[in-house]
Amino acid sequence: MIKSEVMAIGPEAISDKEPMLILFDESASERLREVSVIQRFENDATKNYDLQVGSKIQIDAKEYTVKYLGELVESNLTSIGHTVFNFKELPSKEHLQENVIYLEPHVLPQIKVGSQIIYGH
Repeated sequence: MIKSEVMAIGPEAISDKEPMLILFDESASERLREVSVIQRFENDATKNYDLQVGSKIQIDAKEYTVKYLGELVESNLTSIGHTVFNFKELPSKEHLQENVIYLEPHVLPQIKVGSQIIYGH
């Protein structure tokens, strides 16, 4: 299990038209910070990574189920704190992105500075 806290939310990070969140750790560039949710990990993500399809991700009190986990998620999340949470239906295989976690239910959470994210519980 990996825990993080939302430290900042870029002015362009949340859109009513695109139900997704782009996450990075605090090493993100200024341009990435404009479109991303910045998170700080409580523990060592490289040692505690255990996500798989069917795992749970909790954002504050809201729980989601991992429906798809791209091949780059583990390396990106454990090195630069990066992944994308997508709250849409799974697209066809050729449109799946390797840095994305597709989550269900398909509802964008209310996220704020201080929100807690728990990966894989």
